[in-house]
Amino acid sequence: MPFKSTDMKSQRDRFLAFAFAAADLLIEIKQNGEILYTSGAVRAITGYDDEELKTKNFHDLFTSNDNTLVSSITQHTGVGSKHGPYLMKIMHKDGLSDEKHIFLSSFTLKEEGPIYIAVSLADALLSFIEFSKAETSLHAIPNMKDFEQILRKKISNISATQQAVDVQVLQLEGMAKFQNQLDANTWAGLTAAIGQLMMESSLDGETAVKVDDEKYLLLKDGETNQEEILQKKIMEIAEKYNIADAINLQSKSIEGDLSALSAREATRAVLYTMNKMEQQGLDAVGDDLKGSFSAFLEENAIKISNLKRMISHQDFQIKFQPIVMLDRENVSHHEVLVRFNSEKSPFELITMCEDIGLSPDLDLAICRQTLKYIDQKGKKNNIGQLAVNISGQSIQSDKFVKTLLETLKEYSGAAKSLMFEITESSEIKDLDKVDGYIQELRGKGYPVCLDDFGAGAASFQYLHKLQVDGVKIDGAYVRNVLTSTRDATMVKNMTQMCHEMGVYVVAEMIENEDQKEFLRAIGVDKGQGWLFGKAEDKPLPVDP
Repeated sequence: MPFKSTDMKSQRDRFLAFAFAAADLLIEIKQNGEILYTSGAVRAITGYDDEELKTKNFHDLFTSNDNTLVSSITQHTGVGSKHGPYLMKIMHKDGLSDEKHIFLSSFTLKEEGPIYIAVSLADALLSFIEFSKAETSLHAIPNMKDFEQILRKKISNISATQQAVDVQVLQLEGMAKFQNQLDANTWAGLTAAIGQLMMESSLDGETAVKVDDEKYLLLKDGETNQEEILQKKIMEIAEKYNIADAINLQSKSIEGDLSALSAREATRAVLYTMNKMEQQGLDAVGDDLKGSFSAFLEENAIKISNLKRMISHQDFQIKFQPIVMLDRENVSHHEVLVRFNSEKSPFELITMCEDIGLSPDLDLAICRQTLKYIDQKGKKNNIGQLAVNISGQSIQSDKFVKTLLETLKEYSGAAKSLMFEITESSEIKDLDKVDGYIQELRGKGYPVCLDDFGAGAASFQYLHKLQVDGVKIDGAYVRNVLTSTRDATMVKNMTQMCHEMGVYVVAEMIENEDQKEFLRAIGVDKGQGWLFGKAEDKPLPVDP
């Protein structure tokens, strides 16, 4: 049957309807930024009419802070996969750039073909969560702790698109001494300028890190060499502050062939490089990420071997931390926490499990030990429900889910006391597949909660796609609810949103009565933290 033009029109209309279901403006561009087509709220967002906008280049619509990110969008949008959404500021014809925050996503249907840009106005949402334009920088350079979380998600996306990426490390020897020689405002301006430059020069404009006052690391496009340009710009900033003659700028580019490493291995290699640089300086870092990962494995061979042994022999202890109902302060249930032959935080070893792919083995071992505990002691004590963590890495594994279900069936009596918390330690890629696993668990009577809610950029997407019983708000927000209006508003609005979706809310890291009272007053259902009890050898009694 011949293809009719009406069929093409129908397909086009459906495509546009789909695009505008989540967007206010659609722009079609060539890879060089030439604008081919626009539709939607063109004048409201840009100040131009349709024909005027087509005379502009797409790159010229954005502030200078977003130049690197815009270039990444036009160069690296992959066929069949969405790039973004990114929070950006768009230039207005009348110069009202500070008034137009947008969410921007891009996608393309064929190699070398046009790129479709979906733009959504962001100011209403930002106002709802009390996002402060004055006090918050969209591109402030992260510290090492924050960068680790950004890196884990970014590397995973980069590996999926097979994008060429290298790592650049820079050392500004002699700069730290100026912190005591310059006044506080001048020093803040100097470090902010350098940090902003690093972010603008990094991949997607968000993959740079300040290791310390003299050391920086950033991911960069492996297909272009901008090392000399970046060094020149750094020295221009130094000259502006009259310190150029006192700084010895050193730089090294590290080959990042991601085809030779998994996303997790590449992430660990970058973190290993970053830590080596912090401890020993530029000379201690290797020439390529593959070598850095090998060095990490070699340096930690004994630790890794011991970790594998502890998991296989279940040579660890499980502890129980109470989670209470805030309105009555009676125990709701307990979270099961792991300790490796010590009272120290298990964070390092848990992270290492993720880095070398052992998270599914550890999660299953903890689950099995918890089931044995219930089987042996649950009948004599009213222990209630116990929440066992499942990492993002584990829940995506068919083998893990199959083995977990077999284990639950093996301990069918004890398993009735279990519930699960899905942690955001690894990015969940196939949300539909994972939601299928979650619904299978829930269908068998196991409640499921999302842990670390709000900590990652994908948290709200997870809540949208994954049907769960509860969420646990990340402690980073809870700690500051009494001192930060923004964090308090975030927690309040997240709680309201979850309740409207029929999802209960837990707040972790509650340490004092004032925090508890505030959280109870805004409707948070349950609380966890040292105010109610630390992790102990046995759970507290739960009221029947």
